[in-house]
Amino acid sequence: MGGGGSYGWVACSLACLLLWGLWGFLLKIASKGSPWVGVYFLSALASFALAVTVFMLAGTPLPRGRGLWAALVAGAFGGAGYVLFMKALKTGKASVVMPLTALYPAVTVVLAVAFLGERLTPVRAAGIALAILAAILLSL
Repeated sequence: MGGGGSYGWVACSLACLLLWGLWGFLLKIASKGSPWVGVYFLSALASFALAVTVFMLAGTPLPRGRGLWAALVAGAFGGAGYVLFMKALKTGKASVVMPLTALYPAVTVVLAVAFLGERLTPVRAAGIALAILAAILLSL
């Protein structure tokens, strides 16, 4: 799934953007007239089935040590966020919920700068500021 060449990450990122956009759209459709917990369960079940398939086809070992614990905690945090996302999407407008929750990378960037020693260039800082502004404007 790495994509070919040095720009394979761009193709993967754009495909992810499309798939996640469709994901949010379809979840909103599914949640109309259906209990959000049932929609969440079926969506998570489909995601789990895909995870098992990818893992089995890749044939790679599970992480160990810190990687194992970080992966498990990340999964728990992601799952809890997904539950809250589903509740927000059930009662809120998709056109507001999606941009607001899409700001999560800003949290990742702040943590990466603070704890992983990654650098935040002025251009990247401006990009984050514009993304936050865009989410605010889309939510109005």
